[in-house]
Amino acid sequence: MNSEQDMALQQEKFRQQFLKIQSEKGVYLGEYKERVLAGLTKSQIIEDDIYPEIIACLKDKRAYLLKMSRDVELKKLKPYITEAENHKLKYQLVDGLEYVGEIGLVVVAKEALSENIENIIIRDMDQDFIDAGLGEVFSKNRGRKIDAECYEKVEELLPEHLGDFKKLNFFDRLIGRKCPICGK
Repeated sequence: MNSEQDMALQQEKFRQQFLKIQSEKGVYLGEYKERVLAGLTKSQIIEDDIYPEIIACLKDKRAYLLKMSRDVELKKLKPYITEAENHKLKYQLVDGLEYVGEIGLVVVAKEALSENIENIIIRDMDQDFIDAGLGEVFSKNRGRKIDAECYEKVEELLPEHLGDFKKLNFFDRLIGRKCPICGK
């Protein structure tokens, strides 16, 4: 009787583990979590620029497949598709009722990874600016010219992102350009 109970408990444990793994596949666009190198949420793909971390993963020798959700506009996915093609990687657009959650893109390895990646989803680009107290508006204006006051804030609080901005100069002011952050 005891061995029957042990066997029943073992079967239940196996069943629970199997169900957990199957539900994980729905989160990671049909892939096992153990094979995912990195991912982005749908909102990260839609709202932000291209993530260099994803480009680096596509260059990783373990990368095999770029999988993307059809819920995201193709125009936003195109830079990642182009990069995958440049590195001779397969890519796939997927949709289906079994995919749950906010993940919109994953870079997948052919085999299970030997190391366990804690944060599969890449940290949002805006988060550094939000954490520093600058707000999302700074992040959304990377690559643009900003006034000296805003430039100094970046220099003081996030010097590693200083290269993302340029200062408005005399000529810019003369032709009427204003800072996209503060409006000055």
